Parts: sequence; C-alpha cells; structure tokens
Amino acid sequence: MTSFPADVPTLTDGEITLRAHASSDVDEVVVQCTDPDSVRWTTVPVPYSREDAAGFVGEIVPSGWVTGKDLCFAIEAPHSDGVRRFSGSISLRPMGPGVAELAFGLHPAVRGHGVCSRAVKMILDWGFEHQGVELVVWYAHVGNWGSWRVAWANGFSYDGKVAQFLSQRGERHDAWCGSLRKSDTREPKHQWHVPPTLESDRLRLRPHNDTDGVRFIETMTDERSRHFGGRYGWANEKLPPADRVLLRALEHDARGERYDWTIADRGTDELIGEIQLFNLGGLDKTAAEIGYSVHPDARGKGVLTEALGMLVDCAFAPKEKGGLGLRRLSLATAGSNKASRYAAEKAGFAHVATLPDSFPTGTSGFEDETVYAQVNPHWTE
Repeated sequence: MTSFPADVPTLTDGEITLRAHASSDVDEVVVQCTDPDSVRWTTVPVPYSREDAAGFVGEIVPSGWVTGKDLCFAIEAPHSDGVRRFSGSISLRPMGPGVAELAFGLHPAVRGHGVCSRAVKMILDWGFEHQGVELVVWYAHVGNWGSWRVAWANGFSYDGKVAQFLSQRGERHDAWCGSLRKSDTREPKHQWHVPPTLESDRLRLRPHNDTDGVRFIETMTDERSRHFGGRYGWANEKLPPADRVLLRALEHDARGERYDWTIADRGTDELIGEIQLFNLGGLDKTAAEIGYSVHPDARGKGVLTEALGMLVDCAFAPKEKGGLGLRRLSLATAGSNKASRYAAEKAGFAHVATLPDSFPTGTSGFEDETVYAQVNPHWTE
C-alpha cells in the first residue's frame, strides 16, 4: 500500500517540479480554485473556501494515493516574482489494467508559459515507465481550448466529442476526448491552424473570438444567406447559441482541417463577414477551397472582393514569409449569385467550369454551380 507523502516521488525537469502536496500549498490552492477559468472548466465547489482547500490537500489527495485511485501531484514552478511555489495539480487516475486518465489544473499565475505542458510530459514519462500504464485518456469540457492545446502539444490524438459526458455541479456537459499510447510519439499528430491576422486600410481578417457570435448568426440567417448557403450548410441549420456558434469552425482549425477568419471592420473590429479555407490536405496538398459570407449591412461595399484579395495574397505567399505557400485556390457559387461571381472575378479568379444542376438553393431545387480558380504564378515545389 502506498503511504502519503513518503511514497510520492519527486519529478523534475530542472525548473518544473512535481511533488507531494503540502499544507503550505493551501492558500495558493484557494487562489487557483476561485479563479474564473477553474470554476468554469473544473468540478471545484462553488463557493470555494479555505476549508475546501485544506480538505483537498490534507484528505482528498492523500486518500487518492493510499487507495491508488488518483495519483495527484502538486506542480511547483516560479511565479512572476521569481519565487517557486504551488502552481497547480496534475493526476494520473487508474481506470483498469494499463489504462489511466490524465487530469490537470493550473494556477492562473503561471498559465501561458508552457508549465502545464512540461508537467504533462513528466507525469506521462513516469506513468509509462514506472506505473505500467500503456494508454492514457484525456477529457475536457467542450470549449476548454487551453486543455486541448496541452494534450495536443504532448501528442494526444483527438478522438471526438461525446455529448453530455462530463458531470459538473449537477449538470452534464459535452466533452472532447483524446488518447496517447506508450508506443506513440509525443509530437503533435496534426497541425493546429491559427489564421494569421491580415489588415488593409479598412478591413482586418483575424481569428474568430467570443464577441463574433451574434453577428455571425445574423449573417448566416439572413434571407440571402439562406438561399445561397446551401440547404445542407450553416444557413439552413438550427444554429447553436451565440457563445457556441463558432465552436465548429474553431474545432476544424484545431484539427488542422481549415483556416477560418472573421472579416472585421478595422476601426471597430466588428464582424462584417467570415471567410475560410477548407479541403486542405486532400489528394493535392497544395490546393484549397474558399468559402465566405458577408453580413447584410456590409454588402454592396466591396468587402468580399477586398477580403478575397487579402486571402489570396496570404495563401500564395511563401511559408518563410508568413504565407501558406499554396499553389491553387478555388471557389464555387450558384450561377445566379451575381454578387459572389463579381467579387471572385474582381479578385482575379477565372471561371473554369459550370456544373449543371449541382448547387442547392433555397429550400428545394438546384441550379448550375459556377467554379472559379486561381493559380499561384510564383509557386515552386
């Protein structure tokens, strides 16, 4: 039987240390567990008291080690004042022979400095080499990008989303799930696309943020968007609430499948449209397709033409100069969508094909689909 703290190993990479929790950690545990992000993404009690922290350090953590159900370490790292102290907790939770769950939470003072990723690396090394672990699984509430990013950086696969999988204070929440095997390499298994910010005199193309949801919904539910958006796309689906409506696009970016930008007014940073690159990494890894929509109050002002030109410049610029290094871009629109066709042609795209009765419009029926393409004149393999 494991005793606490005597049998808890100390793990270190020279700067970050994993060790047994101590009574001196209690005050910083309170700081972590009353932080808004900790409240949002974990199961800490609300409200959280010093007595809760003392119980966690003095009873819950030792019990986990003694029973073998939760092998929880304190993370120790330098804070901004240079003093090393409690910086979070990280666990391996055995789930059966050779399988364990990874769980972690970080003190707000050390977030954004790679502390959690390094702590994960150390506990994985220890689990695989000394605890007989063959497979580690990871779960996070949908929307907890920091947790997913740490798992991704340590080589976890993304295995999908499970509805209402995680319980928190009497409610159930959707979860992202991933896994890592002892035999797996530890580098990220795919790219994580963060669209570069592009600016012109009046536009800013930037990654989506939490303030864009309402305007995005207005864009996608407009009558014109519903007609030309395709019956099987966003425009004709029941959209999620504003604070979750952009999750799907951001998940595609995180899996390295797309690049999604908000088209924003440079002066106000308000969403006036959205544009994306998709179908990346298919048979031709040098090509991509473009999709887009413009908010009703920004139509007829040349926004789409300008945004397309900015995107083409970025997509065709060499990677060493901050571009995407693509060879070919294409887009498709309904034959009757004169505004979309005009913007494409003004942005340098050539009409290369017409597909009869291929584009779904409105609530029924099809019309000709017009396909446009542009090839990078400076591309080299």
